[in-house]
This record gives sequence, C-alpha cells and structure tokens, in this order.
Amino acid sequence: MTRSNKLLFSVLAMIVILACNVAGGQAPTSAPDFVATITAQALLIPPPQPSDQPSPIVIVISTTPEPPTQVIFTDTPIPTFTITLTPTPGITTLTVSADTNCRSGPGKEYDYLGALLIGKTAEVVGKNTATGYWIIKNPERAGNCWLWGNYATVSGDTSMLQEFPIPATPTPSAPSAVKGLQANKICFFNGVSYDLNGFISWEDVSNEEGYRIYLNNVVLMGVPANTTTAAIPNLLVQPGISIKMSVEAYNPAGKSAKKSVEIVCP
Repeated sequence: MTRSNKLLFSVLAMIVILACNVAGGQAPTSAPDFVATITAQALLIPPPQPSDQPSPIVIVISTTPEPPTQVIFTDTPIPTFTITLTPTPGITTLTVSADTNCRSGPGKEYDYLGALLIGKTAEVVGKNTATGYWIIKNPERAGNCWLWGNYATVSGDTSMLQEFPIPATPTPSAPSAVKGLQANKICFFNGVSYDLNGFISWEDVSNEEGYRIYLNNVVLMGVPANTTTAAIPNLLVQPGISIKMSVEAYNPAGKSAKKSVEIVCP
C-alpha cells in the first residue's frame, strides 16, 4: 500500500471514531461538516513524490531491417538472324553444231516434234543424265522436247536443272509418206545417149527408222533416218526415155506409201 493510500485510510478511520463518540455522548450542536473535514485532511496529504509514481511502461518497437533487394542486371543476348541468299539461277541455253531433231523422248522410237537448227538457240528446262539428252523448249511449237546432246553446246548452270524421267515408249505407228520429192539431174549427151547422174531430195518425216530408195520399183539402196537426199546412179539413158525413182520411209510398225519422181533427159 502506498503512502498516500495509508494517509487516506487514517483519515477515514478518524472520521469513524468521531462518529461513534458523537453517538454515545452529547448531541452535537450542529451537523459535522464532513466535506470540509475531508478537504482539510486532504490538504494535509503531501503530494505524491516521484518515487510513488508508477514506473512508466516502456514499449520498445524493434524493427528488423529487411535485407536490401539485390537487383542483378544481365545482358540479354540479342537474337541472331541468319539470312541465306539463294541466287536466282539464270536461264540455261544451248546451241547445236548440226541440225538436230527434237522428239518426245530419248530415241528415234519417239515422235518427232521439231528440230533445232545451226545458229538457233533454245532454252534448256531439264536433262536426263543417263541418256545424254537435254529437255528444251520446242523451237517450232509450244511445249518441250528431247534433244540429243551429241551436237549440243550448253551455256549456263546445269546443276539446278530438273532431272526428267524417261517417258514410256509410244506405241509405234508407220511413218507418213515423204513430201517435196524432186530430182536434181545432170544429163550429158555423148552423141548417142545421155549419161545421167545427180541426186534426189525430200523432206524428212517423223518416227522413221530409215528410207528405202527404189529405181523403177526395185530397191536400189537404203539410207538412215533423218536423211533427205540420195544419189542418182550413173546411167545411160536414151533421149526421151524416163526412169522412176521412189522413196519409202519405214520403221518397226510398218512402211509409208512410196513417193516417186520421173527423170528424163534432156
């Protein structure tokens, strides 16, 4: 119990004792002034000393510092882009040192589609390495055709050319008859008869394997495919007497109709 509390308790005890005495003795002439008494007693109570004051409550707030956030900057690699430039291939062309037929495939058994002549240039669109043929744009019509490379000179890059497969062999058909047959004769008069020689000529036909040359309906000779001339044999002929020479194209499928020309001296 603190000192101030003890004093207050003593004052209250004295008041109780006085009250008891009044009750047993004479009646007081006036009512006791309890408020004044308490006030007077309270004035006698010394003010509390600092030692009597309750100890202050000290609240210690401890703040644990958070560790600093470490920011690590790293170099983000820049993506590497690889650009491949593919050169645009140029046009590959060819020329020939001899007039060469162009067919639907690599061989005489294929249909004739045109020809590349000396001094002309054709664009190459493919190749067949196994057969030595070049596939070119047909010089005479729309589409492509196969040209034998024996007489060909190629200009340009051939490594990027498409490799063409060999097409199926077409069902052979007999060649058509020759056109434009004519005789180029030489007649020399010897005083009695004429010495005859010279040559005959015609236009080449497609899908032939060769030609047969007839003299007065008797086979005189044979010539290979793509041939367009044959010699007139040296003959002695009478003036005004004609001879007949004929040309027939043939292949495994058959032969063409004969075309004939009459030759007479003078």
